[in-house]
Amino acid sequence: MNLLVISTVSCVLEYIFPILVKYITTRLYTETKHDLEARKELVNLKQEMIELSIVDEFSKYAKLQRKYNKIEGSLKETVNMRLSYRIRMQLFATYGFRVLNGFLVLGLLYFYKNTPVIVFPKGILWPVQNLLSWPCYSQEDSISLIMWIIIGRLVVSACKKDYLLSNSEYLLYILHFLFNI
Repeated sequence: MNLLVISTVSCVLEYIFPILVKYITTRLYTETKHDLEARKELVNLKQEMIELSIVDEFSKYAKLQRKYNKIEGSLKETVNMRLSYRIRMQLFATYGFRVLNGFLVLGLLYFYKNTPVIVFPKGILWPVQNLLSWPCYSQEDSISLIMWIIIGRLVVSACKKDYLLSNSEYLLYILHFLFNI
C-alpha cells in the first residue's frame, strides 16, 4: 500500500510542483514599496512635464526629463533583476525537484521491481494481465511498479490536457483559499 501511495504522489507532484513553484516565486518577488514610490514619482514627473511649455521653460523641462529618464532606467533595472532572480529560482526549484523525484523513482524501481503495487482478484485483468504485471510475473492479476508509474503519468498527463491541472488559476485560487497565502 505504501508503494502505491508513494508512486502515485510522485507522479502527481511531477506536474503540480512547477505550478506551486511559480505561485510561490511570484509571491516572493513582488514589487517593493521603493518600486511603487518610483512609479508614483514617474507619474508626477510626467504630469509636471506635460504642464510645462517646452519652448518657454526648456531648461526646467530638460531637467525634469533627465530626472524622469534616470528614475525610469533604475526602475527597469530593478524590475529586470527581480524577474531574472524569479526565473532562476523557478528553474532551480523545478529541475531540482525533478532530479530528486527521478532518483526516488529509480530507487523504487531498483528495490521494488519484482513487487506488485496492486493485486486484483483472479481474472479481472484477463486480456492484459501479462503486460500489466511485467516484470514481476510471480503474481497473476497484479500491476507492477513500472506499469503503475506509466499509468499514473499517463492519467495525470491526460488530466492536464483536459484543463484539470493546466489551468493554474484554479489551483492558485484553491491554494489561496486553503492556506490564505
